[in-house]
Amino acid sequence: MKPALARRQAALAGVALVGALGAIALTRFGDDPEPPPRAVVEWREARVGILAAAEEITVCDVTLTASTVGVAHPVLPCGAELQLEHEGRRARTEVVARGTVGGGHDFDVTPALARRLGVEAEAVVRWRFAG
Repeated sequence: MKPALARRQAALAGVALVGALGAIALTRFGDDPEPPPRAVVEWREARVGILAAAEEITVCDVTLTASTVGVAHPVLPCGAELQLEHEGRRARTEVVARGTVGGGHDFDVTPALARRLGVEAEAVVRWRFAG
């Protein structure tokens, strides 16, 4: 086979390959794929108490004051964003303290958050990860 003929055949094969790849790409872009299903975020119930109103710095490096809005949780990491609901009131908040919580509680809320939610003492709230 002559070198000129081999180059011509290689060039034609390359053009055919590029054309085939382009056709495949166009057919894939032509279809509107279905969006992935949305994750269902389920509400959970938790027994909560109110944190003592003492000015202290938590392990999350947050100074607890009368106006601090947040929760103390024994497991969740500092800064984890949550949404809480109690008797129709909702509040978005975050973990501001970690460690031991009151006896029988799943976690504790700060006094400011308790006021927002209408929690006066121990209560059962619904919560989920904010998203």
